Amino acid sequence: MATYKSHRSRSDTENMTMFRRSGPAWLVGALLGGLMVSACGFQDGLVPTLLPDTTPLLLGEDTLLLRLALVSDTHITDEASPGRLAQFDSVVSSAWRPQEAYAAQLLDGVIRSINRYHQDVGTIDLLIHCGDAVDNAQTNELRWFLQVMDGLTVDPRSGPDDRDPAELPPPDLDPHRPFQAEGVYTQGRHGSLPSIPWYAVVGNHDVYAAGNFMIVEGRRGRRIAPLPLFFRPGIVLPTALIPDGELTFGPVSPANPGPPALFEAAVRVQANPDRAFYVRRELLEAHLASASEPPGHGFESADPPQTWYSRLVAETVRLIVLDTTDVPCPLPGFPYAEGAISRSQLAWFRGQLAEASQQGQWVIVASHHPSDLLLGLYGSAISPDGFRELLNGFDNVILHLAGHSHRNRVLDWGGYIEIETGSLLDYPQTGRIIEIHRQDGGGELIVNYTSISPLDSDDALSDLREVASALATEDAGRAAAKSAQKMSIPAPHPDEAGRWLSGSAADREGCIRLKKPRLGAS
Repeated sequence: MATYKSHRSRSDTENMTMFRRSGPAWLVGALLGGLMVSACGFQDGLVPTLLPDTTPLLLGEDTLLLRLALVSDTHITDEASPGRLAQFDSVVSSAWRPQEAYAAQLLDGVIRSINRYHQDVGTIDLLIHCGDAVDNAQTNELRWFLQVMDGLTVDPRSGPDDRDPAELPPPDLDPHRPFQAEGVYTQGRHGSLPSIPWYAVVGNHDVYAAGNFMIVEGRRGRRIAPLPLFFRPGIVLPTALIPDGELTFGPVSPANPGPPALFEAAVRVQANPDRAFYVRRELLEAHLASASEPPGHGFESADPPQTWYSRLVAETVRLIVLDTTDVPCPLPGFPYAEGAISRSQLAWFRGQLAEASQQGQWVIVASHHPSDLLLGLYGSAISPDGFRELLNGFDNVILHLAGHSHRNRVLDWGGYIEIETGSLLDYPQTGRIIEIHRQDGGGELIVNYTSISPLDSDDALSDLREVASALATEDAGRAAAKSAQKMSIPAPHPDEAGRWLSGSAADREGCIRLKKPRLGAS
Protein backbone atom coordinates (compact mmCIF):
# COMPACT_ATOMS: atom_id res chain seq x y z
CA MET A 1 0.00 0.00 0.00
CA ALA A 2 1.40 3.38 -0.97
CA THR A 3 1.12 5.44 2.19
CA TYR A 4 2.93 7.59 4.74
CA LYS A 5 5.06 5.13 6.69
CA SER A 6 5.47 5.32 10.44
CA HIS A 7 8.40 4.32 12.65
CA ARG A 8 7.63 1.05 14.43
CA SER A 9 10.88 -0.21 15.94
CA ARG A 10 14.35 0.84 16.98
CA SER A 11 15.80 -1.17 14.09
CA ASP A 12 14.16 1.23 11.65
CA THR A 13 15.92 4.31 13.05
CA GLU A 14 18.55 4.63 10.34
CA ASN A 15 16.05 4.23 7.50
CA MET A 16 13.66 6.73 9.13
CA THR A 17 16.47 9.28 9.45
CA MET A 18 17.22 8.92 5.74
CA PHE A 19 13.50 9.28 4.97
CA ARG A 20 13.22 12.47 7.04
CA ARG A 21 16.10 14.09 5.22
CA SER A 22 15.47 12.69 1.74
CA GLY A 23 14.08 15.90 0.20
CA PRO A 24 12.75 14.90 -3.25
CA ALA A 25 12.09 11.35 -2.06
CA TRP A 26 9.68 12.77 0.53
CA LEU A 27 7.81 14.62 -2.22
CA VAL A 28 7.49 11.42 -4.21
CA GLY A 29 6.14 9.71 -1.10
CA ALA A 30 3.65 12.53 -0.65
CA LEU A 31 2.34 12.07 -4.18
CA LEU A 32 2.02 8.35 -3.68
CA GLY A 33 0.28 8.98 -0.37
CA GLY A 34 -2.55 10.62 -2.27
CA LEU A 35 -3.35 7.19 -3.71
CA MET A 36 -3.89 5.59 -0.30
CA VAL A 37 -7.32 4.12 -0.93
CA SER A 38 -6.96 3.50 -4.62
CA ALA A 39 -3.98 1.21 -4.24
CA CYS A 40 -4.69 -0.92 -1.17
CA GLY A 41 -6.31 -4.28 -0.63
CA PHE A 42 -9.53 -4.64 1.35
CA GLN A 43 -10.33 -6.80 4.32
CA ASP A 44 -13.47 -7.85 6.11
CA GLY A 45 -14.25 -9.63 9.38
CA LEU A 46 -14.19 -8.89 13.10
CA VAL A 47 -10.41 -8.72 13.24
CA PRO A 48 -9.33 -7.83 9.70
CA THR A 49 -6.41 -9.62 8.10
CA LEU A 50 -4.26 -7.61 5.73
CA LEU A 51 -4.77 -9.00 2.22
CA PRO A 52 -2.38 -8.78 -0.73
CA ASP A 53 -2.59 -5.65 -2.82
CA THR A 54 -4.78 -6.83 -5.69
CA THR A 55 -7.11 -3.85 -6.11
CA PRO A 56 -6.55 -1.92 -9.37
CA LEU A 57 -6.22 1.86 -9.39
CA LEU A 58 -9.67 3.44 -9.45
CA LEU A 59 -8.73 7.09 -9.87
CA GLY A 60 -11.75 9.39 -10.05
CA GLU A 61 -14.17 6.69 -8.89
CA ASP A 62 -14.40 7.61 -5.22
CA THR A 63 -15.02 10.77 -3.19
CA LEU A 64 -13.04 11.60 -0.05
CA LEU A 65 -15.56 12.47 2.65
CA LEU A 66 -13.12 13.11 5.47
CA ARG A 67 -9.50 12.70 6.56
CA LEU A 68 -8.77 12.86 10.28
CA ALA A 69 -5.87 12.39 12.67
CA LEU A 70 -6.43 10.40 15.87
CA VAL A 71 -4.28 10.58 19.02
CA SER A 72 -5.09 9.09 22.40
CA ASP A 73 -3.77 8.48 25.92
CA THR A 74 -0.94 11.00 25.95
CA HIS A 75 -0.84 10.95 29.78
CA ILE A 76 0.99 14.24 30.28
CA THR A 77 2.54 13.49 33.68
CA ASP A 78 3.82 15.54 36.58
CA GLU A 79 6.10 12.72 37.67
CA ALA A 80 7.23 14.52 40.85
CA SER A 81 3.71 15.11 42.18
CA PRO A 82 2.88 13.94 45.74
CA GLY A 83 -0.58 13.05 44.44
CA ARG A 84 0.60 10.07 42.41
CA LEU A 85 0.58 6.35 43.14
CA ALA A 86 3.94 5.60 41.54
CA GLN A 87 4.87 3.30 44.43
CA PHE A 88 1.95 1.06 43.43
CA ASP A 89 3.67 0.30 40.13
CA SER A 90 3.83 -3.42 40.86
CA VAL A 91 0.09 -3.74 41.56
CA VAL A 92 -1.75 -0.87 39.81
CA SER A 93 -2.00 -0.54 36.05
CA SER A 94 0.24 2.19 34.61
CA ALA A 95 1.11 3.80 37.95
CA TRP A 96 4.68 4.49 36.77
CA ARG A 97 6.52 4.31 33.45
CA PRO A 98 10.24 4.73 32.71
CA GLN A 99 9.42 7.12 29.83
CA GLU A 100 6.78 9.21 31.64
CA ALA A 101 8.94 12.36 31.78
CA TYR A 102 8.89 12.48 27.97
CA ALA A 103 5.10 12.67 27.56
CA ALA A 104 4.84 16.33 26.53
CA GLN A 105 7.68 16.04 24.01
CA LEU A 106 6.08 12.93 22.48
CA LEU A 107 2.81 14.81 22.03
CA ASP A 108 4.68 17.67 20.39
CA GLY A 109 6.38 15.16 18.08
CA VAL A 110 3.17 13.57 16.84
CA ILE A 111 1.61 17.01 16.32
CA ARG A 112 4.62 17.95 14.17
CA SER A 113 4.20 14.71 12.20
CA ILE A 114 0.49 15.42 11.68
CA ASN A 115 1.26 18.96 10.53
CA ARG A 116 3.84 17.62 8.07
CA TYR A 117 1.31 15.14 6.71
CA HIS A 118 -1.21 17.99 6.35
CA GLN A 119 1.32 20.01 4.36
CA ASP A 120 2.95 17.34 2.22
CA VAL A 121 0.58 14.37 1.84
CA GLY A 122 -3.06 15.37 2.21
CA THR A 123 -5.19 17.96 3.98
CA ILE A 124 -6.36 16.80 7.41
CA ASP A 125 -9.90 17.96 8.17
CA LEU A 126 -9.73 17.51 11.96
CA LEU A 127 -7.77 15.97 14.81
CA ILE A 128 -9.43 14.03 17.62
CA HIS A 129 -7.74 13.50 20.97
CA CYS A 130 -9.49 10.44 22.37
CA GLY A 131 -8.97 11.08 26.08
CA ASP A 132 -6.48 10.70 28.93
CA ALA A 133 -4.73 13.85 27.82
CA VAL A 134 -3.23 14.03 31.32
CA ASP A 135 -2.34 11.42 33.90
CA ASN A 136 -3.63 12.69 37.22
CA ALA A 137 -6.28 15.41 36.66
CA GLN A 138 -3.87 18.12 37.83
CA THR A 139 -3.99 21.78 36.83
CA ASN A 140 -0.36 21.91 35.72
CA GLU A 141 -0.67 18.74 33.62
CA LEU A 142 -3.69 20.18 31.83
CA ARG A 143 -1.85 23.44 31.22
CA TRP A 144 1.14 21.58 29.71
CA PHE A 145 -1.17 19.60 27.43
CA LEU A 146 -2.90 22.72 26.13
CA GLN A 147 0.41 24.55 25.74
CA VAL A 148 1.61 21.78 23.44
CA MET A 149 -1.61 21.85 21.42
CA ASP A 150 -1.51 25.67 21.20
CA GLY A 151 2.17 25.82 20.28
CA LEU A 152 3.53 27.62 23.35
CA THR A 153 6.65 27.23 25.44
CA VAL A 154 6.31 24.29 27.84
CA ASP A 155 8.21 23.88 31.11
CA PRO A 156 7.29 20.29 32.09
CA ARG A 157 8.73 20.32 35.61
CA SER A 158 6.87 21.18 38.81
CA GLY A 159 9.56 20.81 41.47
CA PRO A 160 13.24 21.49 42.03
CA ASP A 161 15.84 19.90 39.80
CA ASP A 162 17.84 17.75 42.20
CA ARG A 163 20.30 16.41 39.63
CA ASP A 164 24.04 17.05 39.85
CA PRO A 165 24.75 19.87 37.36
CA ALA A 166 27.84 18.01 36.20
CA GLU A 167 25.70 15.01 35.18
CA LEU A 168 22.96 16.81 33.24
CA PRO A 169 22.36 15.48 29.72
CA PRO A 170 22.70 17.75 26.68
CA PRO A 171 19.76 20.20 26.47
CA ASP A 172 18.18 18.42 23.49
CA LEU A 173 18.15 15.13 25.43
CA ASP A 174 16.84 16.53 28.72
CA PRO A 175 13.09 15.89 29.21
CA HIS A 176 13.02 18.30 32.17
CA ARG A 177 14.04 21.39 30.18
CA PRO A 178 11.53 23.87 28.71
CA PHE A 179 10.88 23.49 24.99
CA GLN A 180 8.97 25.29 22.27
CA ALA A 181 6.00 23.30 20.98
CA GLU A 182 4.93 23.65 17.36
CA GLY A 183 1.17 23.50 18.00
CA VAL A 184 -1.61 22.10 15.84
CA TYR A 185 -1.43 23.58 12.33
CA THR A 186 -2.92 27.09 12.22
CA GLN A 187 -3.43 29.03 9.02
CA GLY A 188 -1.14 32.05 8.86
CA ARG A 189 1.12 30.82 11.65
CA HIS A 190 2.28 27.60 9.99
CA GLY A 191 1.36 28.26 6.37
CA SER A 192 -1.51 29.06 4.03
CA LEU A 193 -3.40 25.76 4.33
CA PRO A 194 -6.62 25.61 6.37
CA SER A 195 -6.15 25.20 10.11
CA ILE A 196 -6.62 21.74 11.60
CA PRO A 197 -9.42 21.96 14.18
CA TRP A 198 -8.95 19.59 17.10
CA TYR A 199 -11.63 18.07 19.31
CA ALA A 200 -11.29 16.75 22.87
CA VAL A 201 -12.72 13.58 24.42
CA VAL A 202 -12.81 13.11 28.19
CA GLY A 203 -10.95 10.10 29.60
CA ASN A 204 -10.86 8.63 33.10
CA HIS A 205 -7.41 10.14 33.86
CA ASP A 206 -8.76 13.56 32.83
CA VAL A 207 -11.35 13.63 35.63
CA TYR A 208 -10.36 11.02 38.24
CA ALA A 209 -7.21 11.03 40.37
CA ALA A 210 -4.79 8.42 39.02
CA GLY A 211 -7.56 7.62 36.53
CA ASN A 212 -9.58 5.91 39.27
CA PHE A 213 -10.59 7.95 42.29
CA MET A 214 -13.20 10.64 42.80
CA ILE A 215 -11.92 14.10 43.70
CA VAL A 216 -13.66 15.79 46.63
CA GLU A 217 -13.35 18.98 48.67
CA GLY A 218 -11.30 18.36 51.80
CA ARG A 219 -10.62 20.55 54.80
CA ARG A 220 -9.99 24.24 54.08
CA GLY A 221 -11.25 23.76 50.54
CA ARG A 222 -8.30 21.62 49.40
CA ARG A 223 -9.22 19.02 46.79
CA ILE A 224 -8.20 15.48 47.63
CA ALA A 225 -8.94 12.00 46.35
CA PRO A 226 -9.68 9.54 49.18
CA LEU A 227 -8.26 6.08 48.64
CA PRO A 228 -9.95 2.79 49.62
CA LEU A 229 -10.11 2.29 53.38
CA PHE A 230 -9.69 6.03 53.87
CA PHE A 231 -10.04 5.77 57.67
CA ARG A 232 -6.79 3.91 58.36
CA PRO A 233 -3.35 4.96 59.58
CA GLY A 234 -1.40 6.63 56.80
CA ILE A 235 2.04 5.53 57.96
CA VAL A 236 3.67 3.89 54.92
CA LEU A 237 0.79 4.29 52.45
CA PRO A 238 -1.32 7.41 51.84
CA THR A 239 -4.98 7.56 52.80
CA ALA A 240 -5.70 10.16 50.12
CA LEU A 241 -4.01 11.67 47.08
CA ILE A 242 -3.11 15.33 47.68
CA PRO A 243 -1.03 16.63 44.74
CA ASP A 244 -0.48 20.12 46.14
CA GLY A 245 0.56 18.82 49.56
CA GLU A 246 3.91 18.69 51.35
CA LEU A 247 4.12 14.95 51.99
CA THR A 248 4.82 12.22 49.47
CA PHE A 249 5.10 8.45 49.74
CA GLY A 250 7.66 7.03 47.34
CA PRO A 251 9.08 10.29 45.92
CA VAL A 252 9.99 10.64 42.25
CA SER A 253 12.27 13.45 41.04
CA PRO A 254 14.62 14.17 38.11
CA ALA A 255 17.53 12.63 40.04
CA ASN A 256 15.45 9.68 41.27
CA PRO A 257 12.97 8.82 38.48
CA GLY A 258 11.84 5.57 40.11
CA PRO A 259 10.17 3.25 40.42
CA PRO A 260 9.86 3.85 44.17
CA ALA A 261 9.47 1.05 46.68
CA LEU A 262 5.92 0.07 47.62
CA PHE A 263 6.23 0.71 51.34
CA GLU A 264 8.06 3.93 52.19
CA ALA A 265 7.49 6.39 54.99
CA ALA A 266 6.29 9.84 54.01
CA VAL A 267 8.89 12.51 53.26
CA ARG A 268 8.49 16.25 52.84
CA VAL A 269 8.64 17.87 49.42
CA GLN A 270 8.31 21.42 48.17
CA ALA A 271 4.57 22.08 47.91
CA ASN A 272 3.26 23.54 44.67
CA PRO A 273 -0.32 24.90 44.49
CA ASP A 274 -0.12 24.64 40.69
CA ARG A 275 -0.44 20.87 41.08
CA ALA A 276 -3.94 21.06 42.56
CA PHE A 277 -6.69 18.84 41.19
CA TYR A 278 -9.16 20.53 38.86
CA VAL A 279 -12.87 19.72 38.47
CA ARG A 280 -14.90 19.23 35.27
CA ARG A 281 -15.97 22.86 35.12
CA GLU A 282 -12.32 23.96 35.17
CA LEU A 283 -11.42 21.34 32.56
CA LEU A 284 -13.94 22.93 30.19
CA GLU A 285 -12.88 26.48 31.09
CA ALA A 286 -9.29 25.63 30.17
CA HIS A 287 -10.36 24.27 26.78
CA LEU A 288 -12.55 27.32 26.18
CA ALA A 289 -9.53 29.55 26.88
CA SER A 290 -7.28 27.65 24.44
CA ALA A 291 -5.97 29.71 21.51
CA SER A 292 -6.09 26.97 18.85
CA GLU A 293 -9.17 26.07 16.80
CA PRO A 294 -12.07 25.60 17.19
CA PRO A 295 -13.15 27.58 20.27
CA GLY A 296 -13.70 25.15 23.15
CA HIS A 297 -12.54 22.15 21.07
CA GLY A 298 -16.08 20.81 21.04
CA PHE A 299 -17.12 21.97 24.50
CA GLU A 300 -19.62 24.83 24.47
CA SER A 301 -19.90 26.00 28.05
CA ALA A 302 -18.49 25.30 31.48
CA ASP A 303 -21.83 26.06 33.15
CA PRO A 304 -23.35 23.53 33.11
CA PRO A 305 -20.22 21.40 32.58
CA GLN A 306 -21.56 19.09 29.84
CA THR A 307 -18.74 16.95 28.49
CA TRP A 308 -20.46 15.37 25.49
CA TYR A 309 -21.29 17.13 22.25
CA SER A 310 -22.10 16.83 18.53
CA ARG A 311 -20.51 18.78 15.64
CA LEU A 312 -20.82 18.82 11.85
CA VAL A 313 -17.16 18.38 10.84
CA ALA A 314 -17.65 18.05 7.08
CA GLU A 315 -20.47 18.75 4.66
CA THR A 316 -22.10 15.37 5.29
CA VAL A 317 -20.23 14.03 8.36
CA ARG A 318 -21.25 14.52 11.99
CA LEU A 319 -18.93 13.84 14.93
CA ILE A 320 -20.66 12.71 18.13
CA VAL A 321 -18.38 12.74 21.18
CA LEU A 322 -19.42 10.78 24.26
CA ASP A 323 -18.16 11.01 27.84
CA THR A 324 -17.72 7.44 29.06
CA THR A 325 -16.56 8.64 32.50
CA ASP A 326 -20.21 9.60 33.13
CA VAL A 327 -20.75 7.52 36.30
CA PRO A 328 -24.18 8.49 37.74
CA CYS A 329 -23.30 8.35 41.46
CA PRO A 330 -19.55 7.98 42.04
CA LEU A 331 -18.40 7.17 45.57
CA PRO A 332 -15.17 8.45 47.17
CA GLY A 333 -12.52 5.74 47.39
CA PHE A 334 -14.12 3.47 44.77
CA PRO A 335 -12.06 2.94 41.56
CA TYR A 336 -13.66 4.13 38.31
CA ALA A 337 -11.17 3.23 35.60
CA GLU A 338 -13.69 1.76 33.17
CA GLY A 339 -16.62 3.22 31.25
CA ALA A 340 -20.19 4.30 31.92
CA ILE A 341 -22.87 6.34 30.15
CA SER A 342 -25.70 7.88 32.17
CA ARG A 343 -29.36 7.73 31.18
CA SER A 344 -29.46 11.42 30.32
CA GLN A 345 -26.41 11.16 28.04
CA LEU A 346 -27.81 8.03 26.41
CA ALA A 347 -31.10 9.76 25.64
CA TRP A 348 -29.21 12.67 24.11
CA PHE A 349 -27.06 10.23 22.09
CA ARG A 350 -30.09 8.43 20.67
CA GLY A 351 -31.52 11.78 19.65
CA GLN A 352 -28.30 12.81 17.90
CA LEU A 353 -28.14 9.54 15.96
CA ALA A 354 -31.74 9.92 14.85
CA GLU A 355 -31.27 13.57 13.88
CA ALA A 356 -28.17 12.78 11.82
CA SER A 357 -30.05 9.99 10.04
CA GLN A 358 -32.97 12.29 9.23
CA GLN A 359 -30.59 14.95 7.87
CA GLY A 360 -28.65 12.51 5.70
CA GLN A 361 -25.38 12.78 7.62
CA TRP A 362 -22.73 10.13 8.12
CA VAL A 363 -21.73 9.65 11.78
CA ILE A 364 -18.42 9.16 13.56
CA VAL A 365 -18.73 8.36 17.27
CA ALA A 366 -15.77 9.03 19.57
CA SER A 367 -15.37 7.99 23.20
CA HIS A 368 -12.46 7.24 25.47
CA HIS A 369 -13.50 3.70 26.39
CA PRO A 370 -14.13 1.02 23.77
CA SER A 371 -17.56 -0.56 23.72
CA ASP A 372 -16.57 -3.70 25.65
CA LEU A 373 -15.62 -1.65 28.74
CA LEU A 374 -19.03 -0.10 29.51
CA LEU A 375 -19.82 -1.49 32.96
CA GLY A 376 -23.23 -1.95 34.54
CA LEU A 377 -21.40 -2.05 37.89
CA TYR A 378 -20.77 1.68 37.47
CA GLY A 379 -24.40 2.35 36.62
CA SER A 380 -23.94 2.52 32.84
CA ALA A 381 -27.33 2.84 31.16
CA ILE A 382 -26.15 0.74 28.23
CA SER A 383 -24.13 -2.47 27.99
CA PRO A 384 -21.44 -3.32 25.42
CA ASP A 385 -23.88 -5.42 23.38
CA GLY A 386 -26.56 -2.75 23.70
CA PHE A 387 -24.14 -0.07 22.53
CA ARG A 388 -23.15 -2.04 19.44
CA GLU A 389 -26.78 -2.89 18.71
CA LEU A 390 -27.67 0.81 18.93
CA LEU A 391 -24.96 1.83 16.47
CA ASN A 392 -25.83 -0.99 14.09
CA GLY A 393 -29.42 0.24 14.14
CA PHE A 394 -28.41 3.31 12.11
CA ASP A 395 -27.11 2.80 8.58
CA ASN A 396 -25.35 6.17 8.70
CA VAL A 397 -22.89 5.22 11.48
CA ILE A 398 -19.42 4.57 10.03
CA LEU A 399 -16.90 4.59 12.88
CA HIS A 400 -16.55 4.30 16.62
CA LEU A 401 -13.15 5.68 17.70
CA ALA A 402 -11.76 4.84 21.16
CA GLY A 403 -8.60 4.65 23.25
CA HIS A 404 -8.05 3.56 26.87
CA SER A 405 -6.87 -0.01 26.19
CA HIS A 406 -3.38 1.20 25.14
CA ARG A 407 -3.33 -1.15 22.18
CA ASN A 408 -4.23 -0.96 18.51
CA ARG A 409 -7.25 -2.96 17.44
CA VAL A 410 -9.68 -2.71 14.53
CA LEU A 411 -13.06 -4.46 14.75
CA ASP A 412 -15.67 -4.71 12.03
CA TRP A 413 -19.07 -5.00 13.73
CA GLY A 414 -20.94 -5.53 10.48
CA GLY A 415 -22.51 -2.11 10.10
CA TYR A 416 -19.64 0.03 11.41
CA ILE A 417 -15.95 -0.15 12.33
CA GLU A 418 -14.58 0.23 15.88
CA ILE A 419 -11.00 1.49 15.96
CA GLU A 420 -9.05 1.39 19.23
CA THR A 421 -5.83 3.38 19.21
CA GLY A 422 -2.89 2.76 21.49
CA SER A 423 -1.27 5.16 23.92
CA LEU A 424 1.12 7.83 22.69
CA LEU A 425 3.17 7.28 25.88
CA ASP A 426 3.26 3.47 25.97
CA TYR A 427 4.63 1.27 23.19
CA PRO A 428 4.21 1.60 20.20
CA GLN A 429 3.67 5.36 20.72
CA THR A 430 1.64 5.94 17.56
CA GLY A 431 -1.51 7.73 16.44
CA ARG A 432 -3.53 7.25 13.27
CA ILE A 433 -4.53 8.88 10.02
CA ILE A 434 -8.01 7.76 8.94
CA GLU A 435 -9.76 8.43 5.64
CA ILE A 436 -13.39 7.82 4.70
CA HIS A 437 -14.18 7.52 0.99
CA ARG A 438 -17.51 6.99 -0.73
CA GLN A 439 -17.44 4.78 -3.82
CA ASP A 440 -19.05 6.82 -6.58
CA GLY A 441 -22.03 5.14 -8.19
CA GLY A 442 -22.11 2.33 -5.64
CA GLY A 443 -23.29 1.49 -2.16
CA GLU A 444 -19.93 1.25 -0.41
CA LEU A 445 -17.86 3.34 1.96
CA ILE A 446 -14.12 2.74 2.21
CA VAL A 447 -12.34 3.25 5.55
CA ASN A 448 -8.59 3.55 5.21
CA TYR A 449 -6.25 3.84 8.21
CA THR A 450 -2.52 4.00 8.82
CA SER A 451 -0.18 4.82 11.70
CA ILE A 452 1.67 8.03 12.42
CA SER A 453 4.48 8.44 14.96
CA PRO A 454 6.28 11.16 16.93
CA LEU A 455 9.45 9.76 15.35
CA ASP A 456 8.23 10.82 11.90
CA SER A 457 9.16 14.38 12.87
CA ASP A 458 12.64 15.77 12.26
CA ASP A 459 13.42 18.58 14.71
CA ALA A 460 15.68 19.45 17.63
CA LEU A 461 13.99 16.93 19.96
CA SER A 462 14.02 13.96 17.57
CA ASP A 463 16.86 12.22 19.42
CA LEU A 464 15.11 12.78 22.76
CA ARG A 465 12.00 11.03 21.38
CA GLU A 466 14.20 8.15 20.22
CA VAL A 467 15.25 7.72 23.86
CA ALA A 468 11.59 7.71 24.93
CA SER A 469 10.86 5.12 22.25
CA ALA A 470 13.66 2.87 23.49
CA LEU A 471 12.41 3.11 27.07
CA ALA A 472 8.85 2.27 26.00
CA THR A 473 10.07 -0.66 23.93
CA GLU A 474 11.96 -2.07 26.90
CA ASP A 475 8.85 -1.59 29.06
CA ALA A 476 6.45 -3.19 26.54
CA GLY A 477 6.20 -6.50 28.38
CA ARG A 478 5.09 -4.90 31.61
CA ALA A 479 2.80 -2.44 29.81
CA ALA A 480 1.07 -5.29 27.98
CA ALA A 481 0.62 -7.28 31.18
CA LYS A 482 -0.97 -4.29 32.90
CA SER A 483 -3.23 -3.57 29.93
CA ALA A 484 -4.39 -7.18 29.87
CA GLN A 485 -5.02 -7.06 33.61
CA LYS A 486 -7.15 -3.96 33.14
CA MET A 487 -9.25 -5.80 30.56
CA SER A 488 -9.42 -9.02 32.64
CA ILE A 489 -7.81 -11.14 29.92
CA PRO A 490 -4.68 -13.32 29.99
CA ALA A 491 -1.44 -11.40 29.58
CA PRO A 492 0.57 -12.08 26.43
CA HIS A 493 3.93 -13.78 26.61
CA PRO A 494 6.69 -11.18 27.13
CA ASP A 495 8.14 -12.01 23.71
CA GLU A 496 4.77 -11.17 22.14
CA ALA A 497 4.05 -8.04 24.22
CA GLY A 498 5.12 -5.51 21.60
CA ARG A 499 3.10 -7.15 18.86
CA TRP A 500 0.10 -7.48 21.20
CA LEU A 501 0.14 -3.75 21.97
CA SER A 502 0.82 -2.59 18.41
CA GLY A 503 -1.67 -5.08 17.00
CA SER A 504 -1.50 -7.15 13.86
CA ALA A 505 -0.54 -5.61 10.54
CA ALA A 506 -4.24 -5.07 9.85
CA ASP A 507 -4.74 -3.38 13.23
CA ARG A 508 -2.12 -0.80 12.23
CA GLU A 509 -3.02 -0.08 8.63
CA GLY A 510 -5.44 -1.28 5.99
CA CYS A 511 -8.71 -0.68 4.17
CA ILE A 512 -12.18 -1.94 5.05
CA ARG A 513 -15.24 -1.49 2.89
CA LEU A 514 -18.71 -1.12 4.34
CA LYS A 515 -21.91 -1.81 2.43
CA LYS A 516 -23.98 1.31 2.97
CA PRO A 517 -27.12 2.76 1.39
CA ARG A 518 -26.82 6.15 -0.26
CA LEU A 519 -28.03 8.75 2.24
CA GLY A 520 -30.56 11.25 0.97
CA ALA A 521 -28.39 14.32 1.60
CA SER A 522 -25.06 12.74 0.69
